[in-house]
Amino acid sequence: MIPAASTNTFDPNELAFLKRVFDNVCVEHGLAGGSTQASDVALEMINLYQRGVKDEKSLHRHFGGHSIFG
Repeated sequence: MIPAASTNTFDPNELAFLKRVFDNVCVEHGLAGGSTQASDVALEMINLYQRGVKDEKSLHRHFGGHSIFG
């Protein structure tokens, strides 16, 4: 299997992982699913993942004090 970082696609397991982390970050920061801030989190999370940040703790840590949240 070719990793997402080189193909810009994600397999179902990667999508499920990213969705779970995204949902947790949104809940932790009180973001509505369709909000601009939630979209910004999704974009940043995908960028991080494609750059090699692939563990849940590191992704959560990145959003802990992120400027996206004001």
